[in-house]
Amino acid sequence: MFKDSVRIQIAATAFLMGALFVTSCLIFMHIWRPDMDLLKVIQSMGSLAIFASALIAFNLYRNTLERNAHEDKYAQSEKFLSESIKTLERAYEIFTSNGSSPPENCRLLWLTTARMLIRYETIKENITADPHKDILEEYEEYWRFRFYQILDANKENMTLEYFMKGGEPYSGNNVARNSIAVIFAFSRWKESKEDPMRSVDDKALFAAGSVPIDFLGVESYISQYQKYWEDIQGMKNAGEGE
Repeated sequence: MFKDSVRIQIAATAFLMGALFVTSCLIFMHIWRPDMDLLKVIQSMGSLAIFASALIAFNLYRNTLERNAHEDKYAQSEKFLSESIKTLERAYEIFTSNGSSPPENCRLLWLTTARMLIRYETIKENITADPHKDILEEYEEYWRFRFYQILDANKENMTLEYFMKGGEPYSGNNVARNSIAVIFAFSRWKESKEDPMRSVDDKALFAAGSVPIDFLGVESYISQYQKYWEDIQGMKNAGEGE
C-alpha cells in the first residue's frame, strides 16, 4: 500500500511538472511571437513535454527506490542489532542461572552458553549500519567484562573435579572442552581491537587536577613512580595541565 501511494505521488508530480513546463513554454512563445499559431506550438511542444515528464518521473522513481532500499537495509541492520544484544543477555543469564556463582558444572549448560556466543558472532556479521556497529561494540564490551568477572571470581571453584564431573577424562558428563575454549575466549579482551586507553594522556589529566585533592591515596600511589610524578609536577608548573 505504501509503495503504491509512492508511485501515485511520483506520477502525479511528474504530470503536474510536465503540465507546468508546457504551460510556461506556451506563455513564453505567445509573448515572444504573438502572431504564431498556438495550435502548431502545442503540437510541436507535445513530444517535448512527454519526454520531460518521463525524465522527471524516472528520476523521482529512481531516487525513491534508492531511499527505500537504504531505509530497508537500515531497518534490517537494526533488527540484527536487537537480536545480537538479546543473544548476549540470554547467554549470560543461562550461564549464571540468573545470578548463581559459580556456574553449574553442567555439560549442557556450558555447551548451550558457548553455542549462543557463537550464534552471536554470526548474527552480528549482518549488522551493516555504522551506528549500530558502534552501539553493539559497547554492549559486547559490557557483557565481555561480566563473563570475565564470573570466571575470575570462581578460579578456586573451577577445579579438576569441577570440569571432570564424570571422574575420568572421556566421560560424557564432563564439561566439553570446546565450550570452555569458546566461553573463556569471549571473556578476554580482543588483541585485534584498538584500545581507547592508548590515546589517553594520563599525565596531562593528573596535571589538570582530574583527581580531587582529598583523594590522598591516589596522590600517594602515583608519587611512588618518581619520574612519572616529576613529569606531572613539571606540567603543572608549566601550566600544561590547565
